[in-house]
Amino acid sequence: MKKILSMILSLVLLLGCVAVSAEETAAKVPLGTIDINGAFTLQCGIPEGYTPTPVVATTDLIIATLTSEDPQKPMMTLSVSFDETYADVERMNDLDAEALARLEETFTIVDPTVEITYGETGLGTTLLIARQSEETPNYIDFLSIYKGYFVEFVLTPSATDSDRELTEEEMKIAVDFLTDLDFIAADEAAVMARKIANTQVFTAEIFHYDAANNEITATVKIPLTIARESLDGLLEEGAKINLGEEEVEIVSLEKADGNMIINDEYVLSPDEIGQYRVSYAENNADYLVSIAENTQLSVKKDAVFEDYIDPETLEALSEPTVHTIEEFAAMLDSEGVTAVGPGFNLDNVKVTIAEDDSIEKIQRYYVPWQ
Repeated sequence: MKKILSMILSLVLLLGCVAVSAEETAAKVPLGTIDINGAFTLQCGIPEGYTPTPVVATTDLIIATLTSEDPQKPMMTLSVSFDETYADVERMNDLDAEALARLEETFTIVDPTVEITYGETGLGTTLLIARQSEETPNYIDFLSIYKGYFVEFVLTPSATDSDRELTEEEMKIAVDFLTDLDFIAADEAAVMARKIANTQVFTAEIFHYDAANNEITATVKIPLTIARESLDGLLEEGAKINLGEEEVEIVSLEKADGNMIINDEYVLSPDEIGQYRVSYAENNADYLVSIAENTQLSVKKDAVFEDYIDPETLEALSEPTVHTIEEFAAMLDSEGVTAVGPGFNLDNVKVTIAEDDSIEKIQRYYVPWQ
């Protein structure tokens, strides 16, 4: 079983996501789509006074939290995760005493003082209930199974009320929530929407391809953004600000079209969510910062390389030439050794990383300074 209780308890302290608006909470709220052992979109009703926050939605895992502005009310965290060991289990009701005992051990082996009891939802689905009331933090963990997915719902006191013991009334709210939780058959469009939402594009410098393990070694970069409030009072001549790992003294400061131009070199452009996007004044290129240095990234076997540069003339192409990953590997090796071609140790390469954290596309673009 994919035990996530420790992750959930950490979320109580660390979570900082954007919540679903109050207008959406009157009806049931969609939490995401999973598609291992059947494709389902989860939706839930929201307890009064709570706001839902979807945290993770991937092919086999959904995590969402429910929080209240009332500091006396507990935090609630839902996780739904697939476990292939239980792929043939329709509901927890189908497990015998020996199988249930093995599930109990996943709690007691890490928390010997936890109390295990059983209950059921309003629809008669068996719930394993693990309750910790002797040590801090207290928690009540409800566990069930549906079609191979572990459904886990954890109550913990709020951070400002961590010493309080959870009540039977709060347990009933959790049971009602699980009774009202829906697994709705999802269509291909819902699955594709989730995949697109979890796919990200990064700028990269690619150094090496390992054919045996189908991995590339690369430094992955993203455009630098800075919270505007963090620069309040600092955007004036003589002040110093940090751009990534670089400290810049403001010698000159100019305002143009809402942007802040620092030392005729850096441009801070405000966006709609309270941040500055940093770019270079000379060529409008993004100021990039590394999020992973010389790291190994797995590559899908059917990944493609789209080249928008003619390697011989170094001219830009309006339509890319498309290559297999094997052809990409040969070009990477050749250009790195002979210095023929634009190379890949530049900031003009982008990698598309799918929701399973593997590269599905590599693209190389023309830039004037290559």
